[in-house]
Amino acid sequence: MTRSPSIAVVVVNWNSGQYLEKCLQNLRSQTLLPARVLVVDNASTDGSMDGLEQRYPDWQFIRLEKNTGFAAANNLAVNQATDCDWIAFLNPDAFARPDWLEKLMQAVEQFPDVKMFGSHMCGYENDLIDGTGDIYHVSGVAWRRDHGMKSTEINRKSGEIFSPCAAAALYSRDVFMEAGGFD
Repeated sequence: MTRSPSIAVVVVNWNSGQYLEKCLQNLRSQTLLPARVLVVDNASTDGSMDGLEQRYPDWQFIRLEKNTGFAAANNLAVNQATDCDWIAFLNPDAFARPDWLEKLMQAVEQFPDVKMFGSHMCGYENDLIDGTGDIYHVSGVAWRRDHGMKSTEINRKSGEIFSPCAAAALYSRDVFMEAGGFD
């Protein structure tokens, strides 16, 4: 395993139960380890944060007194990750494959002018695509590209999207900050 000096992974938790632990275990098993992991808890009451500081002592855990929502919690973490060039967002019910960060950074190298990258997300109980990016139609209708398709039906390695789904995505920290973060 190699360590990247420039990636921070942010996970925002709110009553995610056993999903959070599986998410973090998968994150720890990455072939390309992030420089930082920040887990922000939005005032969970289900015990999902219990013992995590001991199991993941090198990671940063931020416990909020009230639920500030997805956007504010992610923005808080990004504001603290000033030493990282890239921010990867990962929802607690998203279970990254071991090469998730490595593949995202390969895309960064392949497309150096692109500053946001999405993931190929499948359901964890089946092989159906949750989405491969968010798309806007000229009519103003938005949808998740490839939603509901079998992953074996998708042969696209890359492509332009309107925006990546922040459930599992990589953003240039500078561009994210210039845009004002999440609303």
